[in-house]
Amino acid sequence: MNNSFLWMPVLGVIVYCFSFLGFVTSAGAVDEKTVVEEILQILREKGAISADKYEKLRVMVEEEKAKDAKKSQITFKKGFTIKTADKAFKLKIGGRLHNDLRVFQSGHPKNSEFIVRRARIYASGTLYKYYDFKVESEFGMNKSALNDGYLNVKYFPHLQFKIGQYKVPFSLEELTSDNYIDFVERPLPVDNLVPSRDRGIMMHGGLAEGVVHYGIGIFNGTRKNTSDSDNHKDVAARLVLSPFNKSENFLLKGLHLGCSVTSGKEDMDMQGDKNRWWSKGKFQTAGDTKFFEFNDAVVHDGRRDRYGVELAWMLGPLSLKGEWMRMDLNDLECGSQKSDFHIDGGYFSLSYFLTGEHQPFKKGVYKGITPLHNFDPRQGKGFGAIQLVARYELLDIDDHLLERGYADAAQFTDQAEGFTLGVNWWLNEMVRIMINYNRVEFDDYVAKADGDNEDVGLVRFQLVY
Repeated sequence: MNNSFLWMPVLGVIVYCFSFLGFVTSAGAVDEKTVVEEILQILREKGAISADKYEKLRVMVEEEKAKDAKKSQITFKKGFTIKTADKAFKLKIGGRLHNDLRVFQSGHPKNSEFIVRRARIYASGTLYKYYDFKVESEFGMNKSALNDGYLNVKYFPHLQFKIGQYKVPFSLEELTSDNYIDFVERPLPVDNLVPSRDRGIMMHGGLAEGVVHYGIGIFNGTRKNTSDSDNHKDVAARLVLSPFNKSENFLLKGLHLGCSVTSGKEDMDMQGDKNRWWSKGKFQTAGDTKFFEFNDAVVHDGRRDRYGVELAWMLGPLSLKGEWMRMDLNDLECGSQKSDFHIDGGYFSLSYFLTGEHQPFKKGVYKGITPLHNFDPRQGKGFGAIQLVARYELLDIDDHLLERGYADAAQFTDQAEGFTLGVNWWLNEMVRIMINYNRVEFDDYVAKADGDNEDVGLVRFQLVY
């Protein structure tokens, strides 16, 4: 009996199975097209099939491949994703859960407590290849509100347009997702001077193969989920340079420099809505202790300008980060007084991965790390990623604000200086445990802290899904 006849049933089953399973999978499987072609090639070389039969089977494989290319794919990587094979349409469902423990020193007016710091769920995706969208809701801290809601048009990577509600292009620390920041809470100047989310339109993109990233836009100048109360708008811009991005020099490759600015006029009565005027600023510590607050009589009818410079420098598992920022307030009124003031501050931090991971920096912000070995006690191997972190921070408020009665000098202070030490344990890329010790020293007595300092321990159990 001819050998080719004996091989035909087996060959038919093999080809059918590979065709049925598909040649492109979403779980990182081997390239089935290569496997099938290799099988056909071996059979042809052994003389098990004729040249004509080989060509017919090869054509059949190509046809099955073309059919599979039109099928949708379902994957899971930090969220469920459904996408077409050509990636022109995509839908992703995901979210985050940050469960925190705050422990205050003995004698502090606030109680130690467990809180749900953040609980978010989002839907994002792509339509017709060039239109990205995201809608995210926030459920943490006893509130429910829209966090992000925007459309991004990306016909050209270097010239994209984003419109809706999202983060204003200002500050490396603020623009880095809270899933990937090194500490449980952001530093004092970032939490109290940076605009964070707002509504507007922005042009942004990357140039020179990742050497330059930029964003420039027009925004309401208020904060998320808040209507604008006047016709004035803020202009915001950020520029990040990674001049040695393509270099092989270990010392220079990870160096990134940036600057940011916002500028706009405000016509805002402070009474009844103090925080809205600041956008994000609440003048609170990581333990939510308020150390400064304007009097209700204060009115701002003038310019509010912010400036910031930033540094990020990665040397393998070692990272150095720092920012300085300033906010100028012109024509700040209190009774018959009208004066100009400023508030500035900065931070410097160090982090080091004991387990050797490198924190990626993409599109002008830090991204999450993937442990070299996931924590898996059942298999007796892998301990995840261990990161040690330390930070110094300072926020300096113009002392004339207290002296001239813009705030109550008996309750508040004009300067807060903080120190934080911590360790982060990434069990895998989706689960992280963070432990911080944070000390803040005030320049004067602060009523909410019942003293001139605050010590708080912060623990976070984080899930990104």
